[in-house]
Formats: sequence, structure tokens, C-alpha cells
Amino acid sequence: MSARNTETTYGGVARGLHWIMALLIIGLWIMGQYMHGLPRVTPEQAQFKFGLYDIHKAFGMLALMFILFRMYWRMTNPIPLFPESMQKWEKTLAHAVHGLMYLLMLAFPISGYLSSVTGGHEVPFFGLFEFPMLLAENDDLSEVFEEIHEICAKIMLAAFILHVVAALYHHFIRKDDIMIRMSPRGSRADD
Repeated sequence: MSARNTETTYGGVARGLHWIMALLIIGLWIMGQYMHGLPRVTPEQAQFKFGLYDIHKAFGMLALMFILFRMYWRMTNPIPLFPESMQKWEKTLAHAVHGLMYLLMLAFPISGYLSSVTGGHEVPFFGLFEFPMLLAENDDLSEVFEEIHEICAKIMLAAFILHVVAALYHHFIRKDDIMIRMSPRGSRADD
């Protein structure tokens, strides 16, 4: 398997980035849902909840780094062509969903970061360092960014479900190689 993409399949780097991002996003989404409902009445509860928030922020910033690299990789590698059997509207929809997911993968961590810093909260990176506080504390602005972050989560869930359903449809109904060419083992064209 080649590291770089071809016209028929994704290379090892693109596949790796795809699955790393999938795991990060799923994990962050689940963690966000869990943290949001945690109580913080006692000092112990608050310490636990805010400790989870720090972990969530660190993985969110890691996801931002990965998506930036993924976007660079996508711009410098060919994107495999869709099967000729796909209708034009299907290709347009696939491009639109992919574009939306890339936008969300950027907006999600950026809005989380901006919500934290405008809320006066630091953004640590696994205890190694803290990201700079680029904006002044502003509770109203923090609420706006928090709302954007939550909206991104809801749209990302819908886009993710559509993405998975489309991949499964192509694999089990259409029986083309759309899903296989992004699988960790590669596509039929690699054999």
C-alpha cells in the first residue's frame, strides 16, 4: 500500500488520518455529552468535571492539528475518482457532505477553544503547555461560541450518520469499492 493517494484509492496516510479523526471525533462527542450532564455541586464533583474538560480540550486541539494536516494532505494528493456508476447528484451530495464535515472538523475545535478563552478558562495540552489566550474574557461571547460548539456537535452527528449510511449503502447495496478504498486494509485496486 502506498502512502500517497491514487486515482482509484486512498493511500496509507489519508486512511490513517481518516480513522484517527473518526476515533477522535466519536470520542470527543461522547465525552462532551457525558461531561455536559455531570454535576459540580461539591468540590470533588467540580474537580472531576473540570478535569474531564481539560482532557476534552487537549484532545479537541489534537483533533484540530490532525484536521489541518489532513486538509494539507488532501490538497497535495489526488482525490480518488467516484465510480462511473454514481449519478451526478450522488457525487454532488458526497462532495457537499465531505465539505460540510471538513468545515465542522475545523469549526468544532475552534469554537470550543474560543468558548474556553473568552470564558476565562485555560486550554491545556496534556499538561505539556497551554495554548495562548488570544481573546479577552467576555462571558457573552463565550456563550455564543459555546452555542456554536453545541450546534456543530449536532450537525456533525447528522453528517456522520449520513456518511456511515452512504458508505454502507455503497458496500452492501451498490457493491462498489467506495467503502473499501478507505478501509484500513485497502481497496481491490491495491491487490
